[in-house]
Amino acid sequence: MSLEVGYRNEIPVIAADIIYEGAAVGDNASGYMRPLVSGDPFRGFAEEKVDNSSGSAGDKNVRLHTKGIIELTITGVAITDVGRPVYATDDNAFSLAGVGSYIGHVYRYVTTNTAMVIFDANIPEEEVMLSFPIVLSSLADGDIVTGFTPGFHGRVKSLRFVTNVVASTASKLSTLNLEIGTTNLTGGTIALTTASCDTLGKITESAAITAAAAFTDADTISVEASSTTTFIEGDGALIITLGK
Repeated sequence: MSLEVGYRNEIPVIAADIIYEGAAVGDNASGYMRPLVSGDPFRGFAEEKVDNSSGSAGDKNVRLHTKGIIELTITGVAITDVGRPVYATDDNAFSLAGVGSYIGHVYRYVTTNTAMVIFDANIPEEEVMLSFPIVLSSLADGDIVTGFTPGFHGRVKSLRFVTNVVASTASKLSTLNLEIGTTNLTGGTIALTTASCDTLGKITESAAITAAAAFTDADTISVEASSTTTFIEGDGALIITLGK
């Protein structure tokens, strides 16, 4: 019997790179570890420096702390942010902005831009999916979803539209965007057109969300349409994926 004690792991490192002690470590989607890149699955914090700058993938392993509480510098963190999710945009940059790789939650405020974060790399970010039916012919500029309150701390991860009844009349369009409170997401718009809704089951993905995606338990979410040229037919579902 082989027994591993404590919340640690040891995983091979990518070729030609260095992981520094204390760095957030991500998975490069091939099973090898690297200094975290925004969007990577988070695998833990490096226990020590590993220099594989002259090696091939797998020549060296990195020892990771996969669960615990760590002090991090987090831009703009406040004493009221306990419980809010924390995200990494690289191996040593952390924020509450809702963009990047999910790390954990604020456990305790320490001082300006510093907090203790509770993390567990073995538990992925939870997701909640919201579905709103949309009749395309009813679209007009203005809100089509107003003031929905998720009721938890989280972020908007993605938006997509699934066509249930096809649109066939040419040259129709409407652009959908989501706002948290009264602030638009940076990115995340969906351009609905006749061409994007002309096949049953067709999925239209939003543009990439690049900022302003985080919300609190008191925030509301709304979706608005703009630049609308009225559709004649068609409908579908707007699916919003939230992380928490």
